[in-house]
Amino acid sequence: MSFNLTYLDRFKIENKRAGLTEPSGIALAHDGAGFWTVSDDTKRILYLSLDGKVDKGRSFKIPDNELEGVTTHPGGKTLFAVREKGNEILKLNIAKQSVMARRRLAEMEGYDRIAGHLAGSGEDNKGLEGVAWNADTRSLFCVKESDPGLMIEVSSDLKKIRHHTLFTDEMGFSDPEGRAGTVDYSGLCHDPTRKGLWIVSDRAKRLYLYCPKEGRVLHSAALGYGRNGEYREVKQAEGVTFDPATGHLYIVSDAEARLYVFDVRA
Repeated sequence: MSFNLTYLDRFKIENKRAGLTEPSGIALAHDGAGFWTVSDDTKRILYLSLDGKVDKGRSFKIPDNELEGVTTHPGGKTLFAVREKGNEILKLNIAKQSVMARRRLAEMEGYDRIAGHLAGSGEDNKGLEGVAWNADTRSLFCVKESDPGLMIEVSSDLKKIRHHTLFTDEMGFSDPEGRAGTVDYSGLCHDPTRKGLWIVSDRAKRLYLYCPKEGRVLHSAALGYGRNGEYREVKQAEGVTFDPATGHLYIVSDAEARLYVFDVRA
């Protein structure tokens, strides 16, 4: 399954007063009218309009920083976020603007099967980087950045690690440009229309469409765009979300504090 990625627009979303300086994850809101985002140096869950403006009334404080990813539950009442330090998942109540529950991967049933891949990862910036609600499995999919790249399926009650997958070049996670270093994994989201996961890589500056059922990348594309007659790359892509109603895919850049909008077509 191939796709065409067409650049549409970009917005500067930096808001120092609100604490949005290093966006590290993004998720489409339940009603499709905006986004939830996190900034890893800020103890806040931030709500953005579709053109990237912070809504202070819907944003809220939490006790933690170092959040790297966020996703919405389809019921519209809760969010899940991942914290790199300690490889922890937080469950958040939107209406009460509070943390409902939290659990580290190390506290979950089945952790022994992945412990060797996670030793020290939450302390050396190679831990959890993204989280996505998978409507097909009704569970959470978390991604570990690198050394090794790892996807972990977690039950919705945060009690059990259901499954894990080591990402490899042979699965299609490669960089055709041959950049130095291996592909890393900085964000992901579920695409219900394609029964797959969109995964972004900061180092490879690339977008991958991964099929969990087949265990392989179906297609990938460079994260770049044309502007003023020049080809430019999205710098430090850290989060991705998809709107099935419009076919638009949104990516946040940590380094630029920008929201990029692309159209995706088969």
